Amino acid sequence: MLRRSRTARIIRVVLALLATLIFPATAAAQEAPRPTPDPVAGLTAPELRARIARTGEIRIGAVWIRSASYTTYRISYPSDGLRLTGLLHVPKGRGPFPVIIANRGYIAPERYQPGMDSRTFADFMVRQGFLVVAPDYRGYGGGEAGPNPFYSGYTVDTLNLIGLAQKLPQARPGKVGMWGHSRGGSITFAALTLSDQIAAAVIYAPAPADLAQDYARRFRQSGGNPDSETWPFSPEQNPAAYARVSPITSVGNVSAPVLLHHGTADQTVAASISEDLAQALRDAGKDVTLHLYADGGHTLRGQQERLYLQRTLEFFRLHMR
Repeated sequence: MLRRSRTARIIRVVLALLATLIFPATAAAQEAPRPTPDPVAGLTAPELRARIARTGEIRIGAVWIRSASYTTYRISYPSDGLRLTGLLHVPKGRGPFPVIIANRGYIAPERYQPGMDSRTFADFMVRQGFLVVAPDYRGYGGGEAGPNPFYSGYTVDTLNLIGLAQKLPQARPGKVGMWGHSRGGSITFAALTLSDQIAAAVIYAPAPADLAQDYARRFRQSGGNPDSETWPFSPEQNPAAYARVSPITSVGNVSAPVLLHHGTADQTVAASISEDLAQALRDAGKDVTLHLYADGGHTLRGQQERLYLQRTLEFFRLHMR
């Protein structure tokens, strides 16, 4: 009896093994399907907002520039688990002063110096009584480097800087202004779609807010080799993912008035990018003004630069009373 039972068990085991060998598809079908990873996990608007810190402070360091009308200091501040750096331009006087965050354009890390691309704007505005905070960005100016897919790291750092700048003892209470040129322009627009703490924004010759369009521009300018850390995959590989993380998709969230400047002869970012952005804002019922500068380049010069700065000053004075 015992032998019969043992023999029956052996037969059942052998038959099960044979079934697995003869019908492998049946065995595989019993395995649970694995979910496809989300290629933009952590990069959507709600997830970026969740990375805004509520603690920390801007630490003011050594004097960088001292003039009769203002003083510029080196600063450091926390964001996204990193220690970042920048410049703080403080007007002469007791304050408090209205705050503007100045987001510069792209500069190759090996030639970057603090204040590059935001210096002219900051010098002009601080002389008019504005407290200007100019971030170096992650990985620049001695700050720590961190992930930056689709420039999301820069956006998170800008969002964190808003709250930190509002806590400065020299800062006037309330919302901040924001200015951005080129890459800083697209970062400024992204921040506008994610924060209600921006009183007014000036966007100057911005990179595209549609990331598929931005990828195509960078692909051309890099000779077909855009930075794979910034662009982990192409829009052709997953157009839906690009749409989900493109700031232009969230244009309806913008609450601040926007002033756009762009030279019509810009060879770095076509003026049509600002025209398209202005139209998208209008279509969404937003307050937007676009100024085009005939034959102006990516950085305006001479009389056009003076006009752009004066228009910018009047805009900030109007909306940051």
